[in-house]
Amino acid sequence: MDILSEQIDWAIEKSAAVISRYQHKSGAYPASPNFDMYNYSWIRDGAFIADAMSRIGKYESADNFFEWCSNLIVARRDAILAGEKLNARYTFDGQDPPGEWGSFQLDGYGLLLWAIKQHIKRYDLNDNLYAEATGLIQHYLNVHWQEPCFDWWEEREGVHAATLACIYAGLAAYDHPSANTVKAAIDLPKERLDASLIICGLLDAVDLSAMEKTIKDIETNLTGPDGGVYRYAEDTYYGGGEWPITTGLLGWYYLKIGRVNQAKLKLNWLIEQMKDSGWLPEQVKTNMLHPEYYDQWNAKWGHPANPLLWSQAMLLTLANELSKN
Repeated sequence: MDILSEQIDWAIEKSAAVISRYQHKSGAYPASPNFDMYNYSWIRDGAFIADAMSRIGKYESADNFFEWCSNLIVARRDAILAGEKLNARYTFDGQDPPGEWGSFQLDGYGLLLWAIKQHIKRYDLNDNLYAEATGLIQHYLNVHWQEPCFDWWEEREGVHAATLACIYAGLAAYDHPSANTVKAAIDLPKERLDASLIICGLLDAVDLSAMEKTIKDIETNLTGPDGGVYRYAEDTYYGGGEWPITTGLLGWYYLKIGRVNQAKLKLNWLIEQMKDSGWLPEQVKTNMLHPEYYDQWNAKWGHPANPLLWSQAMLLTLANELSKN
C-alpha cells in the first residue's frame, strides 16, 4: 500500500488538529503539552509551527502566535535597547521562565522575523504588520549576532552555522544591511556534522553547491536504516533516536533541489511514526544510536516528549511543499 497517497490528507488534518488543540489561549504554542520540561513556548519552535499553520491556511493560529511574540518583544523594548539578552522560551503568559536552561539563543528570533515576513507575503498583509516588534528584533540581532549562544539543541555554546543561517534569513527578509555580513560568517567546513545544518540551504544562507558535501554526509552518517534522520552522531539524549524534525528538514531540502521521490519517502516515514493518535514525538526509538542511554533518561524525565508540536509542524511544511510539485 502506498501510505503516502492513502494517508496524507489524514496526516495533515491530524497534525493541524494537534497544534490547534494545544495552542494556548494567549497564542503561545507549547513545545510539548505532555512533557513537563517542555511546557513553555520556544520562539524557535513557535516560528516553525506558525509558519506551517500559515502555509496550510490556518491564518488565525499563526497570527495569534505572532501577536503573542510581538507583545512580549515590545514589553521588553527598554531591555533590548539597553543591550540585554532575551530568553529562548517563555511562559504562556509571556513571562521569563525560571532558571538558566539554554536561555540565550538567537536562532528563534531570526526565524521569527522570517516567518512573520512569509506570513505577510502569503496573505498580502500590510507590510508594517508588527513593525515595532520586528524593528526591535532586527536591532537585537544586529547587536548580538556575533556573540556565542546555545545551538538549536541547547547543548553547545558558540557561534553556530545553523544559528547564523536563521539570523541571516530574518534580517534578509527585512532587507537589513547586516544580513550579508552574517551570511558571510557561515563556514560549513568548520562545523560538526549536525542535521540542523540543513537549514543553511533551506534559508538560502549557503549556496546549494556548497551544501552538497554536508547533505551527502548527513545521508551517509546521520540517516537510519528506515530513513529517519538523527541529530548528530554523538547524540545520547534518550538513546539518540531519529527525529521527525530533522527528517522533515531533509525532505524539505530534497524538494528544494528537485529530488521529489526522496522527499516523498521522508514524508512517508513521518506519517508512519504518527500511529493512530496522529501524534508525532520528539524522537523515535526504533534505531537508536546509543540505546544504552535510553533507560537513564526515561528514569529521569519519563518517556520522550509526545506530541512535539515542532514535529507536527515539519510534517505540515513538508506536505505543503510537496503539494506544489
